Amino acid sequence: MKVIYHCYGGTHSSVLAAAIHLGLLEGKNNLSAQELFSCPLFDCLDHSQIGTINSMGKDSKGHEIYVMGCKNAGSLVEKIIPEFCRIVGINQDDILLVCTIPCLNIFLRIGGYLSRRVKLVALGRFFLLLGARLSMNSIRLIVREAKQKLQEKENTKNRGILTDSKKI
Repeated sequence: MKVIYHCYGGTHSSVLAAAIHLGLLEGKNNLSAQELFSCPLFDCLDHSQIGTINSMGKDSKGHEIYVMGCKNAGSLVEKIIPEFCRIVGINQDDILLVCTIPCLNIFLRIGGYLSRRVKLVALGRFFLLLGARLSMNSIRLIVREAKQKLQEKENTKNRGILTDSKKI
């Protein structure tokens, strides 16, 4: 199973969600600057990498975890990827797309703009740290929901396997 967390730039809220999913951040609200900025891919990608799907690693159950920036085209991406999978013969049920844009707050938006677009990295990171701390509860909730969906998909697959094996 592959999980793609996506947001506007693919370098802040989606990366935090992926890091929490992978256990790299325990999801505590009072992150230190070192914890936050040592998180892989956090505040590292630039505008030219929008649309690139970047691997964050595998979780404890072997699910591959990715992040992606898609600007304001998240709903379009959520239609295109399953359609592309269907066309090339990949099982769409093996992919879970998770939008993290609802987790964004004004501090993450300002920090991301200052750091990535205007290249005022130090000032941007001040806002990013504050924004990340304030958004942790909502990001944890989205990750929890994503893990529940993964479990439901696995349970459905397992029931299908059991049903098929009974027919034999």
